Amino acid sequence: MRSTIHLRPAPRHDPPFDDELAPQVWSPPRQQLALDWTVPAPPPAPAGVPRPPPPPGASGDARLAVRRFVHLCVEVLNGFRPAGHLRRLSLPATAAEVVDSGLAGAQWVGRLRKAKGGKAKGMRRPDPVIVLRVQLCEPRAGAIEAAIVLVTGDRTWALALRMELHEQSWVATTLCLI
Repeated sequence: MRSTIHLRPAPRHDPPFDDELAPQVWSPPRQQLALDWTVPAPPPAPAGVPRPPPPPGASGDARLAVRRFVHLCVEVLNGFRPAGHLRRLSLPATAAEVVDSGLAGAQWVGRLRKAKGGKAKGMRRPDPVIVLRVQLCEPRAGAIEAAIVLVTGDRTWALALRMELHEQSWVATTLCLI
């Protein structure tokens, strides 16, 4: 049976000659001024008027970012995710330290579970890491620090972290398991 597909050579394609180019219909005038798109600075505040205080507590975006990161950390500590997943929510310059801290914490929780349970309790599901309390502090705009109280079984321990706003997204810069 013969193939129904026929290969044909592509037609020659040469660039157009100068006389084949379409003439430019509109050319910008030589004296045209460029537009200035800079945003003017806000007027300075009067000297006698105090600046309004920042709102108390952390911003809503910062709270949500800490909540997402803590949830991810708990999944890493419980063994549901690899520690490398912390990298995508970390500042690239400090991502290695954040991932190493998460990995060390997951290994520590694993050792606690092995020490507590034995072969007889192998059928029982291990106690998960649970968040008891989250304390937030926003030392300056664009930075938030959190202290998280965690519990697994009869052990209580803490997680401290700092997140900063970089390029419109919150990223972790420090993670410490205590």
